[in-house]
Amino acid sequence: MTYQTESHQAKAKQENMPVSWKDCTEIGRFIKGDEVEKAERKLEMVQKEELAVPYTKFDSDAGHRKGSSDSGGYPVKAAEHVQKILQNAKGNAEHEGLNTDNLVVQEFITNQGREFRTPSRHPGSVKRAHVKIIVGEK
Repeated sequence: MTYQTESHQAKAKQENMPVSWKDCTEIGRFIKGDEVEKAERKLEMVQKEELAVPYTKFDSDAGHRKGSSDSGGYPVKAAEHVQKILQNAKGNAEHEGLNTDNLVVQEFITNQGREFRTPSRHPGSVKRAHVKIIVGEK
């Protein structure tokens, strides 16, 4: 399924990122609707473990975090990857001639990627996620 962007939108996507798609989904709920600058600041604070991402959908085993009244976590690795995609979307918007001061995260789409089994003495699985971010002017 392909998403068409309008003239006032720009998108960026990354497939098969080595992060949990559940963490990416919660980050998406956390930054959707925010301005791009604010979303980048939030992701930096998550990477420094100063701000917890509230878990709303996948919170069955998540504990409460300091400074938050709800269950949450610090998905540092996922925040790093999402921040790179957000910067790519911002660059794409600048390339298309959009005003980068008024950009808002309009859509944040996550899908499960392929799960790889590691062939070793202690086998495990590596989870993957697909993420697409669409930003647009206010």
